[in-house]
Amino acid sequence: MLGELDANANAVAIQSLKLECEGWERDYEVPEPEEPSFTHPA
Repeated sequence: MLGELDANANAVAIQSLKLECEGWERDYEVPEPEEPSFTHPA
């Protein structure tokens, strides 16, 4: 927990976040998306 922040104080706050992925697991209940379609404007 951070104490009171003071612009005149000589202090440093450091925050770090590390994300790791160990692979993906497919959910076969979710259907694949349809291919995008495009029609040229008139």
